[in-house]
Amino acid sequence: MKLLFYVLSILLLQFSCVPRKFDAPNIILIMADDLGYGDLGCYGNTNIKTPNLDKMASEGLRFMDYHSNGAVCSPTRAALLTGRYQQRSGIEGVVYAKGETRQTGLDIKEVTFADFMKSAGYATGIVGKWHLGYNVDFNPIYQGFDFFRGYVSGNIDYHSHLDGVGIPDWWHDLEKTEEEGYVTDLITKYAISFIEENKSKPFCLYVSHESPHYPFQGRNDEPERLLNGEFKPTGTAEQKKIAYKEMIEVMDEGVGDIFTTLKKLGLKENTFVFFCSDNGGIREIGSNGNLRGNKGKLWEGGHRVPAIAWWPRYIEPGKTTDAQVMSMDVFPTFINLSKVVPKYDFQLDGMDFTRLLIENKPSEKRSLFWKYRNQKVVRNGKWKLLVDKNDTYLYNLEEDISEQNDLSSTENTITNQLKSELENWEQDVSLGVKLRTK
Repeated sequence: MKLLFYVLSILLLQFSCVPRKFDAPNIILIMADDLGYGDLGCYGNTNIKTPNLDKMASEGLRFMDYHSNGAVCSPTRAALLTGRYQQRSGIEGVVYAKGETRQTGLDIKEVTFADFMKSAGYATGIVGKWHLGYNVDFNPIYQGFDFFRGYVSGNIDYHSHLDGVGIPDWWHDLEKTEEEGYVTDLITKYAISFIEENKSKPFCLYVSHESPHYPFQGRNDEPERLLNGEFKPTGTAEQKKIAYKEMIEVMDEGVGDIFTTLKKLGLKENTFVFFCSDNGGIREIGSNGNLRGNKGKLWEGGHRVPAIAWWPRYIEPGKTTDAQVMSMDVFPTFINLSKVVPKYDFQLDGMDFTRLLIENKPSEKRSLFWKYRNQKVVRNGKWKLLVDKNDTYLYNLEEDISEQNDLSSTENTITNQLKSELENWEQDVSLGVKLRTK
């Protein structure tokens, strides 16, 4: 059992000034995997067809300055689930299929948004990717989810469902199971069945897509990973790009099926849907638009990603926002949307952005931080300071979103101020727990 505490007074203050003149909605969180800032039609892509996500954007709010907490998978997911910087839970890097990290994961003592939503009376489910622990002790069922259908690793073969070391990885709650099907279609299938089964009560569904993460496979491609241990070549660069396009388009098709289901069941007006990506696109295959960098790096292309919010009764359609929002802000927003006073001692880093959704008013200004391998970043308004090993760069993102003009030598006051903020933050999060091993 996870420990219950009275919520901190600071948390109560965080939500006390937020508008509450709305009905608590059903919640669907859809997250793509390795989807770049420029990979959707509504973000300028003319090659990949994403009519359903484009329609979602035209009917909702499109974020132009939304960021994943990490530049790779597991850290972002830890921040998303806990509402805190991932360093506090010890998930600073990828939980790999190989090596010692396979035995580690997100400690079940951590409070997740699923824990809270369940305590608030919501049915909770996750379909698709977990990537916060391979061992069954870290299974989503122990992290607040009533239902889990998907895989626990970083990626699986879309057809054979084998993980990166050739181990079968497809789960129904706490048990491994065998099932034929293309992973993206299976994720959509179980998302829809969860909605149908919980249509008469409030629900919170986390649709965690594998697409467009490698291996690059379309619906009708052959498996690349076989049970006999054989791993086939992944194809030419051109074949990968063709598959990548199809993978995103199939995911978009599934998003459309979810919206069709909501409409059919009469749930459209009382459901909040949020779409985002876990980090930037990969080099050469994905598109990060005019951003510098890619997955695994802390230039903007590694963590500025697409995000769309949809809630027809309350979000004015067709708007965009330049508000700076991060993965860890999703949890506190879910708290406010549920309209239930928390009983957990969260100590959240994220901030509720309900006011942004309903009134198009951004939350109070704050500094944001990233750290991965040899890079670390602090963002304060238009200013971004990036430390890359021993080199320091300062960018004005309002004028230089592609990070081409380093101002660190001319803006000494800003540079020193942000350096100090970054050092203080590093000291603060260094108090986080170590990875749990089982």
